[in-house]
Amino acid sequence: MRPHLALTATTLLAVTLTACPGTDKTTAGDTTTDASTTGTTGPTTGPTTGPSTEPPSTDTGTDTDTGEPSALCPDHTAADACCCFEAHVNLSSTVENVCGTTSLCPAVEFECSEIDQTCTTADEAAVDCVLEALSAGTMIGSLTIHYDIDNSYGQRKIDVYLQGDRKAYVAHKEELDASGYFNPVGLYDLREAAHFDACRAEADLQAKAECLKTVVEGEASEVCIESFSYET
Repeated sequence: MRPHLALTATTLLAVTLTACPGTDKTTAGDTTTDASTTGTTGPTTGPTTGPSTEPPSTDTGTDTDTGEPSALCPDHTAADACCCFEAHVNLSSTVENVCGTTSLCPAVEFECSEIDQTCTTADEAAVDCVLEALSAGTMIGSLTIHYDIDNSYGQRKIDVYLQGDRKAYVAHKEELDASGYFNPVGLYDLREAAHFDACRAEADLQAKAECLKTVVEGEASEVCIESFSYET
């Protein structure tokens, strides 16, 4: 029997959690990795701690990056505020960036076995690019790290929106078997540059994969969307 993720899963139907109140919007979940994770609509002012009461959505389209700010976050052309994030809670929940973003590196795609204990990738240069960007911490733009566990039995997906000052907005999602979980989405401090430099110097790809599982330290200084669990 495969191990299960230690989560309290809640049955939810296409519910939208917005970081700020605004026009209703829901979307279908998307478990694929997009190096420029953005969307088209979003919230405007403070955080929320629970799902809204909007009816289930029938939208099954995928998110696209228009590079245009959301009508609900009109002053933000980049992912630099809580109003840029919106969660869609359904069978494969997502947190959508509704502001524009610039992808700084190709998305890192790890293929992992047995709950990501052993990981490989076809693009080690993308791994080094991400580690270099995290070490510098001075660029503004997005990074994506994705672990596909046992051919879609589970996944870990980390979207990082660097702010240029060793801080980043982060959406970190984990799924295994029938359960999924998002850590609090918000503004975090990156781990120290020396950590990422040491990771990049590793000859072993598995060591680099382990390094990238935790790119921030401490708790969020600003929580945009509270942690939540869901069923897949």
